[in-house]
Amino acid sequence: MRPAATLMQLALAVSSVAPVVSAWPNWLPDRDALIVRADSDGSSTSATPAATADSSSAIQTSTKEGSKTTGNLNTAKPTSKPTSGSNNKNSTKPTHTEFAQDAPLGGVSIIEPANTALGTALYRISDYITFSWNYTSLLGTPTAIDVLASCSTAHATWTLTANMTFATSVNYVWDTSVQANDAQQPLLTEQYSLIIKDSDISFDDRPEPGYLGTNPALSFGLYAGKPYQNLSQWTCPGCHSSAASTIDGQSLKFAATMVIATVLGFTWFVTGLAI
Repeated sequence: MRPAATLMQLALAVSSVAPVVSAWPNWLPDRDALIVRADSDGSSTSATPAATADSSSAIQTSTKEGSKTTGNLNTAKPTSKPTSGSNNKNSTKPTHTEFAQDAPLGGVSIIEPANTALGTALYRISDYITFSWNYTSLLGTPTAIDVLASCSTAHATWTLTANMTFATSVNYVWDTSVQANDAQQPLLTEQYSLIIKDSDISFDDRPEPGYLGTNPALSFGLYAGKPYQNLSQWTCPGCHSSAASTIDGQSLKFAATMVIATVLGFTWFVTGLAI
């Protein structure tokens, strides 16, 4: 019986509360609103730490990125490494083209001195000498030109100019006094050869078709001039009056001797034959 009495009391209590619930005042928020607001507060509360964490991580990321960009702002890198002087020279060197083996060798045609076929050109040491030339059968362009003078008797070669800019027609003036006053190897009164060659080749390199070789372009002679002497002070070594009279007397004596010998010989010949 006791449970039944308890149930009856619970039912009476619920029935007595029902009018109060139905008469809920309007100035209080609805029950659903209270529940929703409670859920909203809970979600905002749970989302706030995440947002705070995100913002803090963003601040840390920005700080790190800012620390990275406080160094050298120039991030550009060269497209290629800088090259040394020799590599630069090779980079500007013209492409070496191989021509057919039957192509002629490049040569030099001398313009001045002219008429070298009539004889060897002679120049006095310490004078200025002008050489003019152009090139023949030249298919490959030389990088630069060297001009040299060689003397086989002296076993020496003088470099007149090196790395001269290539031009199809050249007019070069040589001051021989520079080499004439060389204490180590002065110029001699001898025969010389003018050599015009490509600066990139040596005398030991094999000539290539279409390219300039190392063959001599011209033969010429150099002689040492004597110092100037006034004509009034100059005397002919074999033109003295005493020397002339001595030579004339000896000539007369010789002629007279020959005449006497001829007459005596002829007389003896006639007399002996009784003619």
